[in-house]
Amino acid sequence: MPKLSVIIPVYGVEKYLREALDSVINQTLDDIEIILIDDGGKDNCPAIIDEYAKKDSRIVVIHKTNGGYGQACNTGLDRATGEYVAIMEPDDYIESHMYEDLYKIGKDNDSDIVKSPFYLNCEDHDYKKVQYQNFTKSYNITEIVFTIFEAPHFLFLHPSIWSAIYKKDFLKNNNIRFVEAPGSGWTDNPFQVQVFCLAKKINYTSKAYYYWRVLNGNPSEELRNYKVPFLRCAEIREWLKNNNFYVEEILSAYYVREINYIKTTLGMENVSDEFDHIKRIEDMIEQTEMDIVANSKYIPIKDKKLYKNLKNSVKNVYKNRYLKFIFPEKLKRIKKHIIKLKISSKGLSLVIFNKKLI
Repeated sequence: MPKLSVIIPVYGVEKYLREALDSVINQTLDDIEIILIDDGGKDNCPAIIDEYAKKDSRIVVIHKTNGGYGQACNTGLDRATGEYVAIMEPDDYIESHMYEDLYKIGKDNDSDIVKSPFYLNCEDHDYKKVQYQNFTKSYNITEIVFTIFEAPHFLFLHPSIWSAIYKKDFLKNNNIRFVEAPGSGWTDNPFQVQVFCLAKKINYTSKAYYYWRVLNGNPSEELRNYKVPFLRCAEIREWLKNNNFYVEEILSAYYVREINYIKTTLGMENVSDEFDHIKRIEDMIEQTEMDIVANSKYIPIKDKKLYKNLKNSVKNVYKNRYLKFIFPEKLKRIKKHIIKLKISSKGLSLVIFNKKLI
C-alpha cells in the first residue's frame, strides 16, 4: 500500500499539464501512486499522460469518456490504494515537499484530514499576481486536532479541496463521494462540506504549498449556468438534514456560502431565464432561518442586510443588480488593467495605461 494516492482529473489543460505533472513526480514523498484520469480530452493531454506513464511506474492512467470533474474524481477514488488520498487540478503546481509534510502531520495525529492554505496564482492577460490564502483568521487551530464545531469558518471559505490530504478509510467508511455533474459543476463544494462535517480529527498547517492557477478572477464570469450553485445548495442542505448537521452551529457559518452563491449569480451579466433565477433565489431565502442569519457572527453586516432585502423582495434586488453587483465587478477589472502598482526588491512602480510613470 502506498502512503498516498494523488488523483488528477485531466481535461483541456495541455498548456499547463507538464508543469503540474513534474511537480508531482518530483515530490520528496516517494512512496506515492499518481492516478491520471483522462476525462475524454480532445487535445494532447491523453498523449502527454501516456508519455509520463511510460517514464514513471508510479503513474496509473485511466482513459474514459467525458463525464465531468466529479465523475473523474470518483473514478480516481475507486482506483486509489493509498493510505491517504490527495486531489490535484491539472493546471496547478505544488512545492516539492507538500505531500511529505502533510503526510507526516497526518501520521503523527491519525488525522482524517490535513488541510493547508494555498497560493492564489492569478493570470489574466498580462496581469499576474501570487497571493497567500490563509484559513486561520481568528482561530488558533494550527498544530492542534479539531473538528468543524471548533472552526466552522471552513464551511464558507474556498473549498480548495486540493490543498489537503484525506485518509482513504475515512472517505470509504463514510461513503464520501463527489456529485457527478457535467463539467466542473462546483462538485467540490458538497465534498468539502461532507469531509469537514464528518471528520473527527482535522489538522491544519499554516504553511502553503499549492499554487492554484486562476485565469479569470471573477467567479460570476466563470459561471456559465446560474442553476449550478442552487443545485449544489439543495444537495448540501439535504445532506446536512439527513446527517444531523442541520443545526445552528453549522448553519450560522454555512449561510455565508449560500449568500455568496446568490451574489455570484446576481453578478452574471447573461442569465438565460430571469424568472426561473428569481424563483430559485426566493426558494433558497424561504428555506433560510432568518433568526440564525441575524445572530450569526460569521455573516458580515452588509450580507445580513442583503438577506433582509431579499426576504422582503427578491424582485427589487434583482431589478437593481446591475448597479449593485455587475457594475462594481466591471469597475474592479477595469482598474486592475488600467492601474497597476507593484512593489519589488527594486522599489515601487506605477503603471497606468501600460505606461510606466514611476
